[in-house]
Amino acid sequence: MSLRKGCSWCWLVLALPVILGLAVVGCKAISDRLTHWNMLGQEALEDPIKAVGGDGIVFMPRREGPALSRRQLVSAPPEILAAYYAPIFVQQRVNSQALKHPYPPEYDMIGQAHLRYDEKGKLKAYVAGEPKVYTIFKQQILEGHPHVQITYTAWYPAHPRMKNFDLEEADIDSCVVRVTLDAENAPLFYETIAACGCFHKVFVEKYIEDAARQTFGTPEKDKKYCVEKTLKDDIDWEVAGLVDEPHDRPRRPVVFLKAGEHKVIGLGSAARLRVPDGAKTYPYDMVPYADLYSVAVDGSGQPAPFFDLGNGGKVYGAERKKERLLFTFAGVDSAGQPRADDQIKMHFDQSTWGDPTIYSKYLRLPPGVL
Repeated sequence: MSLRKGCSWCWLVLALPVILGLAVVGCKAISDRLTHWNMLGQEALEDPIKAVGGDGIVFMPRREGPALSRRQLVSAPPEILAAYYAPIFVQQRVNSQALKHPYPPEYDMIGQAHLRYDEKGKLKAYVAGEPKVYTIFKQQILEGHPHVQITYTAWYPAHPRMKNFDLEEADIDSCVVRVTLDAENAPLFYETIAACGCFHKVFVEKYIEDAARQTFGTPEKDKKYCVEKTLKDDIDWEVAGLVDEPHDRPRRPVVFLKAGEHKVIGLGSAARLRVPDGAKTYPYDMVPYADLYSVAVDGSGQPAPFFDLGNGGKVYGAERKKERLLFTFAGVDSAGQPRADDQIKMHFDQSTWGDPTIYSKYLRLPPGVL
């Protein structure tokens, strides 16, 4: 029997080496191979558009304010902190029509969460309209001490097909940024992740890495930074970079994103950002993440959650059918499908996004950081 182009099972044959790899070497080795890539350095902030290849969009919070000192930040109310650390997103763009698999340029635009009914009468999520970023402000106990964590979620209409065999191709994509603050409400570290739990990265303030070097000496074997920790059985966390900014006047993070794939390719501080004149900039509105649990359904006006709350909080109609089937062999639930913030699982479901104990387990932090 010959393989016909477009047959429903050809992709599974092509994916067989990956499936066997999962069975033979496990998720840790697969993660090391598939989820690491080079990051832009802090110099990218000097000309962010040039850094992403000469074509990009800068999504900025609608309300900008002056730099605040630590003395001002320590007493700042939640709404000020949430606005102050709202990220700037530098979205790479390409001439998608020149690609082997063209896609609409609006797929690289963040937007607003919507719901409609599909032809079968089932709820279907989609993203369109003006840019919005959905925000959660939370007081969390980490290592016995209270810390503010602010999470920002940007939604994209889709992850387009970027290669012949693209596991991630599907409707709805995302970028999630979490900022963890110290006792003075200044950043300790930043995490980025997709709402499906894929591609988790940590970016640490440089002064913390400096303190780790004083405490521990040198990085562990095969690690770049002292704050990285090697785990025997679990998947290690990747510290993808250091954020170098004035210690007394921290600013909002600047997140660089790859065209089409929407993977984070760098993160720095707005303290060093220089957006060139003439760059395409779009303001976004910050809205409560709670709004996602009451989205008006098109044509009915009735509110419904953006997520299927009876099915693990997964975004309606955003299944990655190929990825889900492939990683079922590794015991991963609905791999690649975005879900509600409190349902995100990381690193092949070995840990959860909301677990307050993950930092001491997966990072080698100096005493007193948390």
